[in-house]
Amino acid sequence: MRMTMQQLEADLSAEFGGPAIGAWPRNKGERLKPHKGGGGGDPGAESRRQEAERQARIKAATEEINAIFNNQVKKTRMVEDTSPQAMVGRIFRGGGNQEPRMVAQEYWEAGDPANSRDKLYADQKTAVYDLNKREVDRQASEAERLNRFGLARTGLLGGSVNVDSVADLDRRTNEGLMRAGGIADQAAADLKTQDERTRSNLISLAQSGIDTGTAAQQALKGLEVNSANAASARAGATVGGLFNDLSQAYLINQQNQGRQSGTQYGGQWYGVSSPAKTYQGTN
Repeated sequence: MRMTMQQLEADLSAEFGGPAIGAWPRNKGERLKPHKGGGGGDPGAESRRQEAERQARIKAATEEINAIFNNQVKKTRMVEDTSPQAMVGRIFRGGGNQEPRMVAQEYWEAGDPANSRDKLYADQKTAVYDLNKREVDRQASEAERLNRFGLARTGLLGGSVNVDSVADLDRRTNEGLMRAGGIADQAAADLKTQDERTRSNLISLAQSGIDTGTAAQQALKGLEVNSANAASARAGATVGGLFNDLSQAYLINQQNQGRQSGTQYGGQWYGVSSPAKTYQGTN
């Protein structure tokens, strides 16, 4: 970046005060020119300097926090020093034709995707879904086994009651899988929300002027705590009871209806007599 002389004069006056920039020598061998103004300096320069330092600390701490949450790593590169002090040094060392002074500049770049929070959110969703899906599968398998045995005991295996009860089990299994997906989505969303809440709190803390080291330490600690809390969502399935003997109650109800229908059908076929009744004779 190149600076105009007007910009340089303004920066130097704000930085150092003293004689006006017009009194300074511009060429090698010249001396300070008298009667060119200046003298007392700028009484507001110190307060502006302090405010600029405070804003720089806030900016640095905020960048540190955001970089950690965004999975960025700090790098260093060499760039030209364009500070007012460097520009003055070049003038006194023989003018602006000298090679510029190089200084180290820190910058951020994307880190390893494997360490990103987005990957953690995806992993959280997958882990919670798999956990609850296994519970859905377990309950469905147990309900199907009980249903099959119940149908076999009552002689309804392979009939319409069998078809209806299996359809009921499939429907509830699919509802359970949908519930597992919703729980997984919510677990990932909760973790992301907690991360953003932690980031916001730390940025508010940065406004107080904490240094970058403290900001980085607090950000890493916040992410670690959030990850530990998220692990509790993977400790046990929360899909709940999907069948709760409903299939058995449904089966018993169908069996009773089947018996009742069979009795009515027998009465219609045999007229006034029913094979479910026995003849007791007369006196």
